[in-house]
Amino acid sequence: MSRFHQYYFDHLVAIHNGLRRELKSLLQTVPNASQPVAVKNSMRNVLQFCHHLQGHHDLEEAVIFPAFAAVTNISHWSHSHKELDHILDVIRKLAQDGINQNGLEFDAQKATIFEQLENLSDIVLPHLRDEEDLSKPEETIMLWPTERDMRRAFPWMG
Repeated sequence: MSRFHQYYFDHLVAIHNGLRRELKSLLQTVPNASQPVAVKNSMRNVLQFCHHLQGHHDLEEAVIFPAFAAVTNISHWSHSHKELDHILDVIRKLAQDGINQNGLEFDAQKATIFEQLENLSDIVLPHLRDEEDLSKPEETIMLWPTERDMRRAFPWMG
């Protein structure tokens, strides 16, 4: 196993752990935000999480998933990706509405956002776990693109 592959795996797990922490925090804070300022701040955090998750998802679809698909069946991810995109769109719209309303009279939408975050959690958490299992260098080195391909895809990783 190369140090590069281990570095990539460690980096991936760190990113996934960050996404897990953000999602857990939102699931704890969104339903408890009651004052308009707290609701508005909570909706900003929701939008920030959506941005982080979407960026990670887009990068993986462009670079990582094709490498996995070349050597293993990941077709079961297709449906969840469509559902993920739909749920993210719903959450972003509702969160932006909450910001636009300055957090006022937003209880019904807040409950819907919480429900959608739970739905998102049902998709994202197992997917992150699957992806980490596929990415373990010591077990699945044949799934990895070459080091040259990885450096081209992730030039900032040195």
